[in-house]
This record gives sequence, structure tokens and C-alpha cells, in this order.
Amino acid sequence: MRKNPVITIAGAGSLRIPALIGSLIYYKETLPVAKIILFDIDEERLQRVRAYIDLTLKEYYSEAEVLFTTKEEEAYGDTDYVLCNMRVGVDTMRSVDEKIPLKYGLVGQETCGPGGFSYGMRSIGAMIDMVNTVRTYSKDTWILNYTNPAAIVAVALDKVFPEDKRIMNICDQPYSMIKSFAKILGEDMYDLEPRYFGLNHFGWFTSLKNAKTGEELLPKLKDYLMGHEFKPFNAEQRDPSWLKTYKNVNKLMQFFPEYVPNTYLQYYFFAEEIVQDSDPSFTRVDEAKLGREKKVLDILKKAETQGNLTDIPLMQGEVFGNLMVEVVDSIHNDLNKVFVVIGRNGDLIPNLPEDAMVELASYLGKEGAKMIPYGEVKPFYKGLIEGQYAYEKLTVESYLEKDYTKALQALTLNRSIVDPVKAKLVLDDLMDHSADYWALEKKEL
Repeated sequence: MRKNPVITIAGAGSLRIPALIGSLIYYKETLPVAKIILFDIDEERLQRVRAYIDLTLKEYYSEAEVLFTTKEEEAYGDTDYVLCNMRVGVDTMRSVDEKIPLKYGLVGQETCGPGGFSYGMRSIGAMIDMVNTVRTYSKDTWILNYTNPAAIVAVALDKVFPEDKRIMNICDQPYSMIKSFAKILGEDMYDLEPRYFGLNHFGWFTSLKNAKTGEELLPKLKDYLMGHEFKPFNAEQRDPSWLKTYKNVNKLMQFFPEYVPNTYLQYYFFAEEIVQDSDPSFTRVDEAKLGREKKVLDILKKAETQGNLTDIPLMQGEVFGNLMVEVVDSIHNDLNKVFVVIGRNGDLIPNLPEDAMVELASYLGKEGAKMIPYGEVKPFYKGLIEGQYAYEKLTVESYLEKDYTKALQALTLNRSIVDPVKAKLVLDDLMDHSADYWALEKKEL
């Protein structure tokens, strides 16, 4: 491994990538990078971010070599880390994922419920192809996967590449929540060491200690959340739907105050309410286009038009970008910092399936993730997790085997659906709209 690594960003045309570049700049003293490769299969998407990124790197990171490419051999042929941020089907299919379920009175969300199923069915094949391509060039390159839905993608990659120890699946929501906890508690987030269990987008914080003093801060946090509205650390920058999402943590804790739940659990516990509050013609994809994405596009266009950075801010990814860079830093420099990551259970949670891809606090160093054993979980959480994992596993098997029945079983198991009539209606509709990406067959049992 090179002292100054080469990093490839896959899916570099995403509007989240300019802020990731800002994070690389922010951390360049602790993680100096020799080369940044920006790869996307869509030349048009890549070009829309190019002017801003080119100008920014020349101004703030001239020592790093930069390559924009649509060629896989240039992207993966000689690199140490692949930061994978693919969105197969881009916003066109995200809109399908979010709007079709609402036709049937079901949650319309891109990673949870039927929308997450649909997105997962597109992501699985693309991620398998990407890993195969990277491995034709190197067995040692780290593949850090942030492609959603991370839970389903993690199960698929573990099933297809069970011995590959250099694939790591990570989600930024636990990181964002810890950052928000730190603001509430008046603590430095890097002093906080969490304990967490569950599946991706389906888990709970059970401990939050100050690593320097040893003080357990979860009781103090819970007391606050039971009496105050939970807000993300950057609430003033968030779209309205995200503010409601954080508030639903408060609501869920009114019923089950033992642990602090992941924000995404709202889709499984308050599905009917969320559907009633949703506008089938204006979902989060539309909200993002008019909000965060428009702001980014305006900055990109200004940089391209004027050809310099005058009056243009340096974007930085306080959650997504920082997490990606900090994970690389912890691995590359063998820092063994604690992050919440996704990995195969084994006996980490002894009363859950061994092959479940659980999400746990882990030390990250040069050998990858050393996941911290959690122990047995209580019956309530065990039942929830086993049902959700069965959904994830059946989803992956339905894709790999092109099996319609397994897909229908998966959707019927999902807590946000339950009704097999609705499961069939939404499955058929999603499949009709996804013919370019996946297809299923009805097989005899």
C-alpha cells in the first residue's frame, strides 16, 4: 500500500461528490492523497461537476494528480481505495421507487419498503460487476461501499464474495446521528464511543461513552430526547421531511425508551402515518432537486461560467464526505477508530443468524473492521431483526435466481407492507417499470 494513496470515486457525477472533494481537502494533512480518480459511466454527469472540482483541486490541492474518466481500466487499474457511490437509474428511477408504492398506500422511500426493494434490485448487479472488475486488477484494493440500499447490497456482496475481506459496507446515518448527539450533549463527537446493534437502517444505540472520561452519556441523551425535539446538528440546512424524520425518533421513544433508534425505523413503525403525510406527486427526490441539489448545481454552473472560484464557497461533506475520508484515514493509517459498520454476524450476536449482515460498532485499522461483539439481543429486537433480515436475504436471492415468488415473499415480510395483495400489486408495477434493470420469473416450488 502506498504511503500517499490513490483514491477512485465511483459514481463521481453525483452532486454529493463536490462536497467529498472538500472533505479530502480538509483532511489532506492527515491523509495526503497522491491521485484522485473521478469515474462515472455517464460522461454528461461527470462533466457537470468537472469545472468546479478542477478549479477547487488546483486551488487547494495542487499536489494531488487528478483524472476524470469514463473508462473502467483507468478507474480501477491502479488504485488503493474505491469509494463507491453509485445510483443505478439515477433520479428517474428514484422517482419511480418513491412514487409507485404510494399508489398502493405503501411507504414511498428510496431505501426502505418497496422502494428500497426496487433500488436494491438495480444496485445488486451493478455492484457485483464493479467488484469483479476491480478484482481483475487487484486483490488488495479496498472497496468501500456507500451504495444504497446498503443493507441489501451488503447481503448480496457477502453472498457472492464471501472470502473477500477488502469489501466494507458503510452508512453515514449513524455518523450523522452521533454528530447530532454530540451537539445536544456539548461533547466533541470524536470523544464519543457508541455501541449499536441491528441491521443497516434498522438498529439502535445502546451506549454512548466519552472515551476519555469513561462517562456513560446515553441516559443523559435519552432524558433530553424524552423532553425535547430531536434535531439534526445541521437542522437549518435540512429539508422539511428530514426534520420530521428526526422528530419521529422522539415519538418512537415514547413507546420504546430503552434505546435510541435509528431514524429510518420510522418507516417500519409509523408506515400508515407516513403514507398519509406523503404527496404522491412530490416526494423526497423532488424536494432534493428543489433544495440541496439546486444549490449545488447553481454553484457548479457559476464555477463553469466564470472559470474561477471568486465568490464561490468551498463545499464540504460534513457527514457523507467526512465519513468517507475518515474511514480511509483510519484504515490507511491503522488508527483503529470506532465506526458503525456492516459485516457478517458469525457469533457477534449469538441469537441472530450467522449469515446476517449486522451493523455494529467496530474498530477500523489496516486489517479492516474488527467488529465489537454485542451479545444476545432481547426477544423484541430479535423478532424485528430476524423478520427484516429474512426480507433482505429473500430480496437478494430473488435477484440472483430471478425468482418472482421469493420477491413476493420478501415484500410480504417487510413490516412496511405485510399485506400480500399490496405486495403483489407493487411488485408487478415496479417490475414493469424496471425492465431495463431486472426481471423475475415464476418458478414451480
